[in-house]
Amino acid sequence: MTKLFILLLAIVGLNVNIHAHIDLNVSIQTQHKILFVTSNQDFYGNTKISTSNHFGEIIHPYEVFIKAGFQVDFISPKGGAIPIGYLNTSDSLQKKYLYDAWFMDKLEHTLKPTEIVADNYTAIFYSGGGAAMFGVAEDQTIQQIARDIYNKNGVISTLCHGTAGIAYLKDHNGKSLYAGKRITGYPDKFEDTEMDYYKAFPFSIDQAIQKNEGNFVYSDKAGDGFYIVDGRFVTGQDPSSATLVANEVVKILNKNIKSTTPVMQTDSEQVTATLLHYLEGTANGQPERLRKAFHPNFNLYTVAKDSLWTRSGQEYISNIKVGEKVNRIGKIISIDIEKDAAIAKAEIVIPNVRRFTDYFLLLKYEGTWKIIHKSYSWIDLHPTESN
Repeated sequence: MTKLFILLLAIVGLNVNIHAHIDLNVSIQTQHKILFVTSNQDFYGNTKISTSNHFGEIIHPYEVFIKAGFQVDFISPKGGAIPIGYLNTSDSLQKKYLYDAWFMDKLEHTLKPTEIVADNYTAIFYSGGGAAMFGVAEDQTIQQIARDIYNKNGVISTLCHGTAGIAYLKDHNGKSLYAGKRITGYPDKFEDTEMDYYKAFPFSIDQAIQKNEGNFVYSDKAGDGFYIVDGRFVTGQDPSSATLVANEVVKILNKNIKSTTPVMQTDSEQVTATLLHYLEGTANGQPERLRKAFHPNFNLYTVAKDSLWTRSGQEYISNIKVGEKVNRIGKIISIDIEKDAAIAKAEIVIPNVRRFTDYFLLLKYEGTWKIIHKSYSWIDLHPTESN
């Protein structure tokens, strides 16, 4: 059994610069994280015609990326839950993910663009579905994220109606980021332009890409897996190219990773990073970091008045107010790892109030360490006992 003892003195608190402790994580995150862009739109424009994100266009690329060793985060213009549709119940992969509570929780709690640090990602992927036509292309923060990822040798990828998301994408000088490049997406040729759903579109994908100096191309055949790789832009015409597009993105990223020779994190470093997400996220009002640390079914346990008190991780996160800092000083006491399981101990002091002792169980799930259980106890402090 590998055992690592760590003393991180006063890593969490109101007067501590916590960013220095996160830097451990940057090299591995930058090389192994992909950002999925989705939409919150429920209807086609102002109509009552329902729309959604294409589930197959999400899970097929996601499966490729996860198996290739990449982590995936999801954003939407408003954050939170997104509508999903275009379900194919005969698709075994769709069934797998529909019943995967951990994955579906990610779609229920997509991040807001303002919560994203572009430096942590090496690719951005715009999934499709009719919803992708609304709210994404005009989002300035998403445009900035895509621009920053691309400018650091990253990949921009789109699928089907997801190509609408890059309709207005420009560089820092106001010039099209894909001027002269071949770009594909779902063409007007296969839209029913006389239908109300199409009339509600804010623009034509074909025309928008061309207006932004891109060379919009497509296959006259529907469903033939047509896609285009032009530099670090990888775009697919329709759902049939989902896996092919993802594979091409992986090829480019793997080539980039080899050329930059990143330092891989050990399991001890990854577990430490997960624990810091919990400690620092709680102290500094960052619920998105707690979602990174906790498994969706995570619970907290303690004994109060000789009775077992259980609280869900979701309830715990809901009590964390964004940006609201609290005076908690935390340190990791020990970490004990065996293969894909770990236990850890931490101490948290609220000066002049209480000292908590936390015991964690963690498991490595889809390549990521998650806290699945926390038991804790506390003692009340007198003013002279805080340190």
